[in-house]
Amino acid sequence: MATIRFAMGLLLLLSLLVSISPLTPAVADPDEVMWSRVNIPTEGKAGNWVLAKGSDVAHLTMAIDGTLYAYVTGLTYTLYKSTDEGRSWSYTGEVTNAIVTLATAPDDASTIYYATSSNVY
Repeated sequence: MATIRFAMGLLLLLSLLVSISPLTPAVADPDEVMWSRVNIPTEGKAGNWVLAKGSDVAHLTMAIDGTLYAYVTGLTYTLYKSTDEGRSWSYTGEVTNAIVTLATAPDDASTIYYATSSNVY
């Protein structure tokens, strides 16, 4: 009887170990996960590109329709919007204070919520 209990315990232990160990590694599809180099223009018409020393994308969120919204810090506090998966960005507006969080409405892609250290908009 003790031998059967020992064998059953060993079998249970082995099945638990197999169930929690990954048998095959997770692999990203190379056609979907790609990085590409983007050269920063050294000249061009104002409004075609934006880059200021010290600029940083502080918050990024996606609406239900795929529209991206980005909050960028730098010389000003600015919101940008992209409707083509981030290939191009349009100026949405400046905000008066630094944003601490950014979100879109779960049922309306055109409604953006953001909070500063003192208010929610």
